[in-house]
Amino acid sequence: MVKSQFGEEKGNVYKPESRLATFIQAEFEKKKNEEAADYTDVQAFISALNSSTRSSNPAQWRSNLEATFHVDHYLKYLAVNNAIVNWDSYGAIAHNYYLYNHTQDKLTWIPWDHNEALSGNPGISGSVGSGAGGMGRNAVSLSMNEVSSTWPLLKYVAEDPTYLATYKSYLKSFKDNVFTESAMNALFEKYHSLISPYVVGANGEQGGYTYISSSTSFVNALAELKTHVSNRRALITSYVP
Repeated sequence: MVKSQFGEEKGNVYKPESRLATFIQAEFEKKKNEEAADYTDVQAFISALNSSTRSSNPAQWRSNLEATFHVDHYLKYLAVNNAIVNWDSYGAIAHNYYLYNHTQDKLTWIPWDHNEALSGNPGISGSVGSGAGGMGRNAVSLSMNEVSSTWPLLKYVAEDPTYLATYKSYLKSFKDNVFTESAMNALFEKYHSLISPYVVGANGEQGGYTYISSSTSFVNALAELKTHVSNRRALITSYVP
């Protein structure tokens, strides 16, 4: 996958279990170059992210961070993740992401495991200590104002005016060009029809071997997904007109 998506596969691949506030080697499982005890790439990233220059010299902080981490790519991911609502990710739990050290782009965020996406509707702002930022099973708000410094890769980009402006631009672009009701509804209907015969009915899932609570819940989920998109689009429009 790394070779096909990045055009190379030499760099370290990590599957972290880290909030990225401090470097603890045991929290960075290597998936490539496992026998090489070289973690300098991720150490440099965490050091740059948590540096005090964030307050004293924001421009230098951004420059140092971007020398170790593909920030723009991450901000684009973050906009999508917060738009669709996916609580089961960095901000609620310290996993479900990979990092690949690309030759030019440096450590690059790779999202993982989105089975909890497209549910819930956190607001534009949240209360401190609640939601995913407070270890709850809820996604963070669009502004991420409630997130504490225990999740620095959320907290610090949200507090930086330059990064926040970029995040907002990606959020608006995603809402206007990808996350539209017509496009999403067409996808929902297509795949609902595709799997329906194998979920409900004579050839559907059998009791004791399914997570579907009832045939009705599956049928109703189609309308629920469409409503979810409408609700999120309205909220995003209020945040970034």
